[in-house]
Amino acid sequence: MAPDKHGVENGQTHAIVQARKLPIADMTTFAPYKIFALVETAKAFGIAAEAVLQGTGLDPAQLQDGKAQCSVPQYLRACSNSVRRCPDPRLPIEVGRNLHLSAYGLYGFALLSSSSVRAGFEFAVRYHELATPTFDIGWEIRGADFVWFFPDEVQRAYARPLKNFLMMQQISAHVTHVQDIARADRLPKKILAAIDPQEPDELIEQAFGCPVTFAAPVTEIIYDMSILDERPPMTNPVTHAMMRESCERLIGVVTDTTGISRQVSRLLLESLAPFPSMETIAARLGMTTRTLRRRLTVEGNSYSGLLDQVRNELAKKYLGSSSVTIADISDLLGFSDVANFRSSFKRWNSIAPGDYRASLGRQEMNQ
Repeated sequence: MAPDKHGVENGQTHAIVQARKLPIADMTTFAPYKIFALVETAKAFGIAAEAVLQGTGLDPAQLQDGKAQCSVPQYLRACSNSVRRCPDPRLPIEVGRNLHLSAYGLYGFALLSSSSVRAGFEFAVRYHELATPTFDIGWEIRGADFVWFFPDEVQRAYARPLKNFLMMQQISAHVTHVQDIARADRLPKKILAAIDPQEPDELIEQAFGCPVTFAAPVTEIIYDMSILDERPPMTNPVTHAMMRESCERLIGVVTDTTGISRQVSRLLLESLAPFPSMETIAARLGMTTRTLRRRLTVEGNSYSGLLDQVRNELAKKYLGSSSVTIADISDLLGFSDVANFRSSFKRWNSIAPGDYRASLGRQEMNQ
């Protein structure tokens, strides 16, 4: 993947590589490696697996099932449960430490077998959609520094405690992944974190091996640029080609939509039920409700229509997993009762949710 743009700043090349904006296909379900790491790590902090998974429609036994799947909203629910029960910042740090690239399946092994660290990082950005993403990622060369950053962190509509948790985990996972693909002694020069100060500072700096500044304007993980030219210990062109081809099949063709409808859909998707009102969404986008309504109308959409679309896509994903009950789905999507969910699903798809699930089972048997 070539850098998205090049420029010159202070006489030095300034290259930026950013992830493609994700469409409403953030509805994707993933192997539950992240939620498994969270459950296992939380046990050491005295949180039972059932408490972490409350309201997700998953149970501990299903995480061991090779057929189990997990969506981003389910993972966010599990993280929210963990934050409420354990505000200790060491929890997300340890979760990130346990998320080695080998846990990410095809995506992780493609990174590990890359021809160079630079090529691996470019691959990570391009195929980040496969990593159960809670933030977009990007990197840039800034003078003598290589910098990871998170271009959408300001727009993410997470509640503050959840955002603190997710960003601490994201930073920790990035540090772990760099050590996986480069060398175990490759540590950041410094970290800037656009989240609330976390205590104790000394413990956190010891965990990351560098100074950490909280309440920064943006989050950045800064390395020496020389890391890009290193050769991954597991580099293998044949393995990488096979993994890359498989990732292409998984990710499919991604349409790069940029309208306000995509932004609204994404904010809805990132929110736990009950979903935010149109007034709340407008405020998060920095505009009035009237302006948001007008811009959606120009694109042929409405807030209620986009909310229905998000709920419907998520519902169909959840119905594809026999482990999630229809009552669980109703709760995950913020319906007042199961009857209301059944009625809405039938209005959207001209089929009852139970019949839709049965049809998926028949399709699977015929394959």
